[in-house]
Amino acid sequence: MPPLRPLLPALSLLFLLTAIGAATVAARAEEDPLLAQGDAAWARRAEGHHGGQAAAGPIDAALAAYEAAVKAHPQELDGYWKLLRAIHFKGEYVARTAAEKQAAFGRGREVAEAALDLLGARVGGRARLDKLSPQATAKALAGVPHAVDVYLWGGADWGLWGDAFGKLAAARQGVGDRVRQYALVAIALDERYANAGGHRMLGRLHTLAPKIPFFTGWVDHDLAVAELRKAVELGPEDPDNSLFLAEALLEFQPAKRAEALAILRRLGTVQPAADQQVEQEKTLAQAQALLARQKG
Repeated sequence: MPPLRPLLPALSLLFLLTAIGAATVAARAEEDPLLAQGDAAWARRAEGHHGGQAAAGPIDAALAAYEAAVKAHPQELDGYWKLLRAIHFKGEYVARTAAEKQAAFGRGREVAEAALDLLGARVGGRARLDKLSPQATAKALAGVPHAVDVYLWGGADWGLWGDAFGKLAAARQGVGDRVRQYALVAIALDERYANAGGHRMLGRLHTLAPKIPFFTGWVDHDLAVAELRKAVELGPEDPDNSLFLAEALLEFQPAKRAEALAILRRLGTVQPAADQQVEQEKTLAQAQALLARQKG
């Protein structure tokens, strides 16, 4: 859910960013070689990919390093949120079967809850943290490094586990309520983070979650569109924001069909960012497949 960047930056800027990135990894290696190993493998996650399907090797190496970092430093959030992000990539872009996705995102749920336990310890315990409103949570965690990362990536892993497990069953187990809470906290902490990731997650939840009385009666399709419009407003270069908005418009506001089709046609002119090849190739392919279905 990262930003879409132009593919033709000035060469001097590209070399500068590469040098800065190398220096950052080298500095981090002195502080925590496990995180540095994970970051180096994460940067190679597109190696061997075919479209939106990634090879397992690089991300498995990142996962192993981040798992080791969490084990070595269980009180530090750096390893947790990076592990959550890597698990998300494994489940979304490497796993092929429902069982593989359940296994990946199931581990994501465990890591998310462990990280939230650490955040809870800062405010008097997890039970107290869970009772706070999103705004109160953001106030209590203001200035805590990586709090927004944990809520956003943790919510993504929880939601995708529910999707792999089965939407109806997941809704009855309260997965949607949890994801909604995490998205609202992420928005309260930093609504611009990860190209409006909190708004994107909340809008997507209201798009996909089944509306079941007594379980997910809060599902609101107009709110889905509003949240995704906000995501596009705050993160206009993120192709996921645009694709999800187009899907919601086609599904819930057919009078806006022309707008949705224009969004999809625009995405057809976009090239994947060099540092988001797998993620954006998958998104852009989905956009063109959706456009083709509308013509059929």
